[in-house]
Amino acid sequence: MACILLLVRDAENRHTVEQAIQSLSAHTIEEAPDGATAIQMVEKGGIDLVLADTETDAFDGFEICRRLRLKDKTAAIPVVILATAQSPVELRLRGLDLGVADFIVLPIEPLELLARLGSALRSKALADEVRRHNIELAGKVLERTRQLEELAGELRADRDTLRDTFNIIEDGLLLVEASGHVQLENNALRHMLGEPESWRPASGERLLSGKASETGADLTMRETLAALARDAAAKNAIESRTFSLHGRQFEARAYPAAGRRILLYVRDVTEERDREVRRLQSEKLASIGMLAAGVAHEINNPASFVLANLEALAGLLQSLDGQTGVDPKTGKRLGFGDVLFEAMTIVQESKEGMARIHRIVRDLHAFSRVDEGTTRLTDVNAAVESSMTMLRSELRYRTQVERDLRATLRVRASAARLGQVFLNLILNAAHALAGGNPKRNRLYVRSYDDGDHVVVEVEDNGPGIPPDIMPRIFEVFFTTKPPGLGTGLGLPISRDIVRSAGGELTAESTPGRGALFRVRLPAAAASAAEAPKTLTSHKAVQRRRLLAIDDEALLLKAYQRMLSA
Repeated sequence: MACILLLVRDAENRHTVEQAIQSLSAHTIEEAPDGATAIQMVEKGGIDLVLADTETDAFDGFEICRRLRLKDKTAAIPVVILATAQSPVELRLRGLDLGVADFIVLPIEPLELLARLGSALRSKALADEVRRHNIELAGKVLERTRQLEELAGELRADRDTLRDTFNIIEDGLLLVEASGHVQLENNALRHMLGEPESWRPASGERLLSGKASETGADLTMRETLAALARDAAAKNAIESRTFSLHGRQFEARAYPAAGRRILLYVRDVTEERDREVRRLQSEKLASIGMLAAGVAHEINNPASFVLANLEALAGLLQSLDGQTGVDPKTGKRLGFGDVLFEAMTIVQESKEGMARIHRIVRDLHAFSRVDEGTTRLTDVNAAVESSMTMLRSELRYRTQVERDLRATLRVRASAARLGQVFLNLILNAAHALAGGNPKRNRLYVRSYDDGDHVVVEVEDNGPGIPPDIMPRIFEVFFTTKPPGLGTGLGLPISRDIVRSAGGELTAESTPGRGALFRVRLPAAAASAAEAPKTLTSHKAVQRRRLLAIDDEALLLKAYQRMLSA
C-alpha cells in the first residue's frame, strides 16, 4: 500500500483518478492545493508517488519534478504527469529530461491507470532496495577499508621493526628473491662494503643489473653474491663464498628462506684472518725460536771449550815466552821469537773470532727466548746491538752503518720482542738500499733520551716511500717487496709490539731522500731489585776441590786446564 499525492486542477480528471485508485487498490490519496504545498508535503515524508498535471500554477508537474530531484531526500520520489492527447511531443521530451517516471494520457482505462502507477511504484521500491543495498555495501566497504588500513599499519610497523632489526645487526644482511631482485638490505652491508652506495642495487632492482658502471671490485663482489644466491636457491642448501673488496676480506653465506627467497649474510673477517695469521706467525716464530735456542746451545758448548783452550794456550805461550832464556838477538837470529810472536798473534785472533761467535750465539739465544712476552727492565741499546750483530752479513755488502747510541737507555719491555722490532726495521732499511753500492748507501741508527721517553730511529738514504703507499705500510699483508722477501706482517707486528710496551712506531719519508722509522717508548728507571749488582771483593780462601759436571768431555778438560793454571 502506497500514499499517492494528487495535484490535478481539472475536477473531472481528479474525480476519475480518485475513483479508479480507491475502487481498484488499497492505496491512499493525499491532495495538494498547489505546487509549493506539494513539495512541502513530499519533504515531510510519507508520500510514495506524485501524480500531477501540467495545467497547475507556476509549480506544475515538471517544476515539481525538477525541484524534487535537487534534494537527496526527495530525488527518488516518482512523478507521473497527466497529459491529454493534444499535449505536444516537446512537452513529453521535456519531462523525460527532467526524470518524469511516466506520462498518463487521458482519457484512460482505470486498470491501465493503476498498472502504470504500480509500475512507477515498483520502480521506486526497486530503487529504494538498490539504494539500501548500496548503503550497506558502502558500510561494509568502509569497514573493510578500515580493517585493511589497520592491517596495513601493522604491516608497516612490522616492516619498520624488521628494518630496524636488520639495521641493528652489525653484520651485513641482504634479502634477495630467486629472480635476483633485492627486497631488503641493512645499513651494515652498505657501510662494510663502502660508501658511496654505487655498488648497491636499489630495492626491487636485480643484484646483477648489467649497468655499465659495474666494473672492477664492485662487479666482482656483486657477481659473487649473485652466484652465491643462485647456488643456494638451486640446491636449497646453505652456500658460502669469500671475496675481497677495498683491501678487506669478507665471508658471505646464503640461506634459503621462505617464499623462494635467499638471505645473504656478509661479515668482515679481516681482523679474524689477521689474528689467525698472527697466531700462526707467532707459533712459527716460537718454533724457530726453539730451534734457534737448540742450535745456540749446541754451538755454545764447543765454542766455550775452544775459547777456554785458546785462553789456556795463550797462557802457555806467554809462559813459554818468559822461560826460553834465549837472547833476543839469538832468538831473532834463529827465528824462534818470530815464530812465538806469530803463534801468540794467531791465538789472539782466534780468541777474537771465538768471542764474536760467542756474542752471536748469545744474541741468537736472546732473540729466541720463549718468554718473549715477559716485561722487564731492558737496555734498548743492547737490543739494537744484538739485532745488528745478527744482520752483520746482510749489512756488510749493502751499506755503511753509522751508530749514535746514547748510554743508559732503559725501558720496561720484552728484550726479545724489542729485538724483533729493531731487526725488522734495520732489515727493511737494508732492503730499501740498492745492493752492490755500500760506499754510497748509508744506514743511520740512533738512540737518545727525549725527556720521559726513549727514542730509537732507523733511517736510510734510499729511494723513500711513495706518498700513495705511505698510508698503507702498516696494513696487514701489504708489502712492496718481491715474493719470498716480504709477507706484509713485519711492520704491523712491530707496531703491535711497540704499542704493547706503551709506545708508538711512526714513519716519515721524502721520496728520493730515504725513510725514517721512529720507535718511541716510555723511559723506565731501574728499581733496587733490578739495578745491576756490583761485585764485592772477598779475601782469598784456601784451595778447595771442585766437582764439574758436563756432557762435553772437551769442555771439562778445558775447565781443568783453566783451573789448574
